[in-house]
Order: sequence, then structure tokens, then C-alpha cells
Amino acid sequence: MSEVRIIIISDRHITICFQKENINRSRHTSTTIAAIMLVITLASFLLPSAAYSQIPYLPNVQSSDGLVGSGGTAATTDFAIPNPATINIITKRLSLAATHANANGGICLPQLDRFIKIEKESRFTIVKQCITVTGTVLWTNYFNEDGDANFNVRLDPQYKNMLAPGSYSQVFLNKYRGGPAMHMETVCQGPVTSTSKQNVGACDGYNGPDFKPVLPKKGQHVMVSGRYLVEFPEVPGGITELHPVYAIKILPS
Repeated sequence: MSEVRIIIISDRHITICFQKENINRSRHTSTTIAAIMLVITLASFLLPSAAYSQIPYLPNVQSSDGLVGSGGTAATTDFAIPNPATINIITKRLSLAATHANANGGICLPQLDRFIKIEKESRFTIVKQCITVTGTVLWTNYFNEDGDANFNVRLDPQYKNMLAPGSYSQVFLNKYRGGPAMHMETVCQGPVTSTSKQNVGACDGYNGPDFKPVLPKKGQHVMVSGRYLVEFPEVPGGITELHPVYAIKILPS
């Protein structure tokens, strides 16, 4: 049989040991996945945000329709979605962490949500309808094939615990340069060239806001408002996003 031992070494590190004896790997895949999900669930309580980089990755599964991921390129794989209990634990922690991220000083435009088709919307777990955060831009991609203008923001200290486990994962760090960050998706700012069913026609009828004049550059300090959510299929443990972005303000350096 297989045994999973979780050893807490300190408040910032976790060691996960898998002991296997005469295991047929194919027969025990589901057991291993369940064990990893248990580790993530426990880690939500036991570890500070910075230590999430120690959590192992979930197995990836083939996507059936070539979905476009948050990076704006056609995804060939989606990652396993955590069980409902784990999702609930993660989203509750993020909601509590967002206490200082109320919309005061920002702008809420929930009417922009309709420019996200149901095929893409089904990937999201909403934490809060509208929040405002500040931080430094680490990465930009203007524009994606789905018409979105994306950038990543390293959050200022008062918002540091607002990232999901996946935003610290090696998968995230390999995909986006600069380190753990909140992913920002500003919808319908460029032409939609994607042929994915979740993107074709998504921006029909869009007539603003035009965010192009205020799209930030790497290194700029910004204030961003938007819908706060987690996209769990994107990276193991979920990627934290403001999607769609409702407002952008460039702050003094």
C-alpha cells in the first residue's frame, strides 16, 4: 500500500514524503491525486503564502477543445481542478485576505463581465465582484489572440496574501516572468483572432472603455480594479486574477 507522510519543519516549509511498496502506478493514480489534494487543503491552513511554492503539482489532463489560457495562447492541457472542499478553503482564505482591497478609490464596471462567454466563465471561481489593489507591473502581453491586454502585478505588502497557491507554482513562474503576481486581464482591447468557441464573438458590441492609453509598462506602480477570481484549470492550485479589469491608474513611482 502507499503511505503519505506530511512533516512540518517550520512555519515556512513543508516536506511531503511518499512511501510506496510494490505499487502498480496505473492502479494508484487516483489515490496519489487525492493525497496531493489533501496536502493542498492542509497547506491552506498551515502555511503562509510564500511557502506555497513547496506544494507539489497536480497531474495535468488533456483539454478537449484547445482552450485559450490566461496567457493568451492556445492551451493544450488543463490541470486537475481541486475538489469542492479545497476550492472552498482557498477562496475563503483569499476573501479574508482581500479585507484591505475594497473598491474605495477604484471603479467597478460589472457590465464588462458580459464580454466573457460562458465557455470561459465556467473556468472561474469568483472570490469578490470588485476589488482594488496596488502593486508593480512585472510582465505584459499586449495583445492576446482573444483580444485581451494582460499584465501581471506584484502586489504591495498589504495585499501580499491575496494570491492562490498556483500563483507561486513553478508552472506559473515558467509561464510568466518576474515572480508570483496577480494576473490582470483587460478584455476586448485588441482584435479577436482566436477561433476558439470561448472567444469568437465575445467582444461583439464592445464600445469601451478604451484602456490602451493607460496600459502599464513593466516597472510602473499601478492601481487596478476588477473582478477578483481564481482560474483553477490554468495552473496547479489556481491562478489569481482580476478578470475583467474595470479600471487602471498609473501611480507615482
